[in-house]
Amino acid sequence: MTDETSSQALLAKGGDATRTPPSVWIVVLNWNRPLDTLACVASLHELDYPAFHILVVDNGSTDESVELFEELAGIDLLANKENLGFAAGNNEGIQYALERGADYVLLLNNDTTVSPPLLSRMVEVAQTDPGIGLVGPVIYYSDRPDQVWFAGMRFRHGLYVVRRGLHLTPPLNPIEEVDFISGCGMLVSRQTWEQIGLFDPRFFMYYEDLDLCVRAKEAGYRIVCATQAYMWHALSASTGGPDSPLKQYYQVKSTLLFSRKHTHGLRRVATLAIRLGHAGFIALRQVMRGQLRWEAIRFYLRGIFEANVENSH
Repeated sequence: MTDETSSQALLAKGGDATRTPPSVWIVVLNWNRPLDTLACVASLHELDYPAFHILVVDNGSTDESVELFEELAGIDLLANKENLGFAAGNNEGIQYALERGADYVLLLNNDTTVSPPLLSRMVEVAQTDPGIGLVGPVIYYSDRPDQVWFAGMRFRHGLYVVRRGLHLTPPLNPIEEVDFISGCGMLVSRQTWEQIGLFDPRFFMYYEDLDLCVRAKEAGYRIVCATQAYMWHALSASTGGPDSPLKQYYQVKSTLLFSRKHTHGLRRVATLAIRLGHAGFIALRQVMRGQLRWEAIRFYLRGIFEANVENSH
């Protein structure tokens, strides 16, 4: 059942009330930001879905995170001994959930909060078609709760860096086809994980979600946005903000790793030219505003060097 009319009909019916609801494990990855994680978990306890488990994965925090989480009721806790990065850290949680019978795994950034119907609406969308592998919600800014940050992307001309977001003008379809949803909030079916594998651990941070989406599409799965499911996100809290040197480092490194893995020939050249050109434009704009951070440039160049070293192996 793949057409919009059929999807709308199923959503309107609300599904079969006599069926046992699918088991969902919610994985929240924490690294040295326990207050964000506690707020996220508090919002999860307000979900109206009847069959979910919360798993907090601590990614080698050096603060009091683990001690605080050990006092929480109603969650499972998995403590990694070191910071494995977003991809590998989440993989530990995903594997934990699958081993305990999860039908779906919902991945959430720890700097997010959710609306009570979020999970019910995402699962409802996923259940309309077994070919749906990944479902994303509409994500709003935490500090601008009425402004959309992300709701899925569609690619243009086969270039992953040439994207357009959904036009969220009412009336909305409850299910919108997209090519990419963010790992900030994504529901993934067990079948998808088992067929295409978990996140590629080479992506320490950034592009691991895009890589997963590309692999899912290549395997024939649909990726959709559930436009009636809502959550809120505080951007880049774990890396020090959107313009931090650490973010620049991981962005460029992961860009180059991804391009080597998924693009070839002229598409690779075009992808890298657009990505590096955009970075140059940002740097020039910061120079003109007197905001250039030389540390960010150093981290950016370091990311290019390290990605080239890894790609050569």
